[in-house]
Amino acid sequence: MSENLYFITIIARALQEQDVEKALRKAFREIKKKGTQKQYAEGFRNFELFMDAAFKRSEITITDHVHELITQLGTGMFEGTAQEMKLLLEILRSHPEWETEYETILRMEVDEHRAQKFTVIEVSNDRGLVIERTFKKVPGRESFEGILPANYRIKLVNTGWIIWDGKLTAEELIRIALDMAAETKGISKRCKSKIDLLNNGELILRTYPGMVKGRIEIELTR
Repeated sequence: MSENLYFITIIARALQEQDVEKALRKAFREIKKKGTQKQYAEGFRNFELFMDAAFKRSEITITDHVHELITQLGTGMFEGTAQEMKLLLEILRSHPEWETEYETILRMEVDEHRAQKFTVIEVSNDRGLVIERTFKKVPGRESFEGILPANYRIKLVNTGWIIWDGKLTAEELIRIALDMAAETKGISKRCKSKIDLLNNGELILRTYPGMVKGRIEIELTR
């Protein structure tokens, strides 16, 4: 386990004890003590971030908070920052029981969105861009124009589920001189990168670079 996430194994171990409350108090003392050491400083800051996210709403047990956070993440209702989301996903995937619960909720959300008459996908970025497209048939493809390098969030509007949060780079969206010499000006017809948004082949994102702005295409395969 990375030193930046050292607290995960300590908490997970405590949750297996018969007296969880007592074990957690002991675990938190151990985490705080380790956090004073230089190599665990970043990990302790991550622990504080996790605890802040877990206890901001009510004073119930950490296990209940974990289940609540799993539900929020799995249904796309988590309102934290991208950094908090990334950290919490790393924590969930480090614990088999939590990961299984999270994956179950994801599958339930996918089944629910399949039942919708139309699938609506929203693409937004940290520069204020928001574009929606409606898939009226399956399989189907929709294009999103005017895409600049930035951090992007892709959401299923039907359910509110955020299916992808990441960065699209200049390399993926802006054409280099060699590309422009080989083809006509404008958006390239050649896919530059491909992202499996659900890791199951159901939603595929492809990028097509342009001279100033690029284009992305999202394919709903089934």
